[in-house]
Amino acid sequence: MKTFTLFNGRSGGAQSVGPQVEKLAERDSTTWIRLDDLPEEELVARIEREKPDRVILVGGDGTISKSLGLLAAPSELQFGIVPTGTGNDLARSLAIPLDDVEAAWNLAIGGEARPMDLLETSVAEPKLLINAVTAGIGGVVAREIASDSKQTYGAFAYWLQALSVLSDPPVFQIRMRLDEHQVIEQDVYAFCIANGRCAGGGFVIAPTAKLDDHKLHVTILPALSMVEMFDAGLNFVLTNEDVEERIVTYEAETVEFHSSPEIPCSLDGEQGTHSQMKFRIIPAARRVVGGPDAAFSDHS
Repeated sequence: MKTFTLFNGRSGGAQSVGPQVEKLAERDSTTWIRLDDLPEEELVARIEREKPDRVILVGGDGTISKSLGLLAAPSELQFGIVPTGTGNDLARSLAIPLDDVEAAWNLAIGGEARPMDLLETSVAEPKLLINAVTAGIGGVVAREIASDSKQTYGAFAYWLQALSVLSDPPVFQIRMRLDEHQVIEQDVYAFCIANGRCAGGGFVIAPTAKLDDHKLHVTILPALSMVEMFDAGLNFVLTNEDVEERIVTYEAETVEFHSSPEIPCSLDGEQGTHSQMKFRIIPAARRVVGGPDAAFSDHS
């Protein structure tokens, strides 16, 4: 099998693991390509010209998202991932080892590549996303929450922590259309449109999402009064109850939103502010290697 390894030396953990990954690439006779200063057009042309069977992506969510969005040819091209970023949210959904570089590499080289959906946006850049769009509050204080809280409490802990440091959180009036028929009009603090399960560096924000279910998973945090927020937070911290009443979830193949005022968005880590956007799921758009417990349709 002919393999290329694309290495982003600017990702969060690249400097510490780069030499080890390069030795592994040499061991397995893969072509080593540094992405740091390589123009996108040159990379795409080289992949199309030399036609590797598999491309190993070494980097964080941004590197992986951009590479999977760019590299579509040949159509049977497979992708493996060695996560070296700070969030590594897609890697979590794919059950790729995060703390064992060699194990992640061996999986990327030898694991089975399976069809994975992508999320298409209505903006020119980024056009294709691998993981999620988060809009409104959240994310800025994600690192302050313990990892066990991320797994146990998920979306509510993610946003509750952000709200806790904002004395006057912004409220956004949204009108969201799902699959051209269901319309949601609501004042919200935040929402997330997800392909994968995690956002914000490990928060399980869409626990039922599967990477090949051909669905977008929409999670909405409605705006609450201070009394409601205190009550929700207290009940949540003490009992972990009341979550389903506060966090509303939907599934759809297409999503369109309008927001007033414009809402800050993170599109696989790319920051921007938007008043409206459209999204649609692209089924089985890429073939990606995952671990035994990856979030595919025949796994939990």
